[in-house]
Amino acid sequence: MPWEYSELSVVWANPSMTAEELSRLLPGRTPKAVSRARERYGRWRTEGFTPPCQRCGEHPVWEAAADGRRWGLCKACTIEEREYRERSGPALAARDNAYRQRKFKRRHRR
Repeated sequence: MPWEYSELSVVWANPSMTAEELSRLLPGRTPKAVSRARERYGRWRTEGFTPPCQRCGEHPVWEAAADGRRWGLCKACTIEEREYRERSGPALAARDNAYRQRKFKRRHRR
């Protein structure tokens, strides 16, 4: 069943409520349905509004860049994050791989 604007308005008006609490406000919607609606439509109503950067909070999110928009960062913070990932990416990937291998070996010991 598609979401109506009135239902989405309830979700957007109460971003701090849990999915279970919202499902009680919305008859016929389960907590899982509310969670999926938040994933699809967002926790907040952002149409016509550019939120501030999540890192510095001073500048608006850089909407022209897909990664900046996804990370919720302004232009300066997005560029810093790109540089950090380029510089530290291989080391972080190696550490993550070592962690996953240790976890796998711990689970499969005899």
